[in-house]
Amino acid sequence: MSSPLLVTGASGAIGTHLATDLTAQGVRLRLLDRRSPAAGPPADAEFVQADLCDQEAVERAAAGACAIIHLAGSSQEGSFADMVEHNITGTHHVLEAARRQRVPRVVLASSHHVTGLNPASGPENEPLAPDSFYAVSKVTMEALGYLYAHKGGLEVVAVRIGSCRPRPSEPRHRVTWLSPRDATALLYAAATRPLPSRFLTLYGTSGNAERWWPRTGWDTLGYQAADSADRHPDPGPLTDRWTGGAFADHQLPS
Repeated sequence: MSSPLLVTGASGAIGTHLATDLTAQGVRLRLLDRRSPAAGPPADAEFVQADLCDQEAVERAAAGACAIIHLAGSSQEGSFADMVEHNITGTHHVLEAARRQRVPRVVLASSHHVTGLNPASGPENEPLAPDSFYAVSKVTMEALGYLYAHKGGLEVVAVRIGSCRPRPSEPRHRVTWLSPRDATALLYAAATRPLPSRFLTLYGTSGNAERWWPRTGWDTLGYQAADSADRHPDPGPLTDRWTGGAFADHQLPS
């Protein structure tokens, strides 16, 4: 790969691991974040310090990239205004930069929370049922990706990431866990493998025996999970803060 792969949110937990793994594999990277990585960027990677609110800076970072893996944004529930600024507007800037700079593909870090209010025992092809303002922002992210794929000339893959942790740490992770190693494999495949259509949505987990969601798209990308939550028999107590819903901390005015 002669042109760099641009990774936004490269100083976050997933971005840091992704950058380390891909650099070790000889992938040329351009890393973007508004803060420098705690341990510094990998020696062979280019680092761009910029905020996604700065459209011109995002466009400069996208110039010449072969693809973009978009991880930047708020990863926790917050106010609706925060979700709009960091997750929706930031994603729009990334997709628009890709369109203007003719970057052929964008991988969007969506979330399994876009279907979080569906029952766990529901059908595999669940309708959208966001469980928080964060999830609503990810639904909008996917909608923007669909628009830019079909009217902006891009290829877009929206990966509904499960619970990306070093190891499963609570009971629901038996189903939702995505190991850092598998996250690297899945996101890189999403950025590089041929697609059957301009827009693809899939769930991102490790090869856990228990599952709620279809694995549609895994074969398309050639993704084969190396890890499974079943190898970690004691996931710990339930600590999922999302179960309180969007209004637990951010009540709408009556």
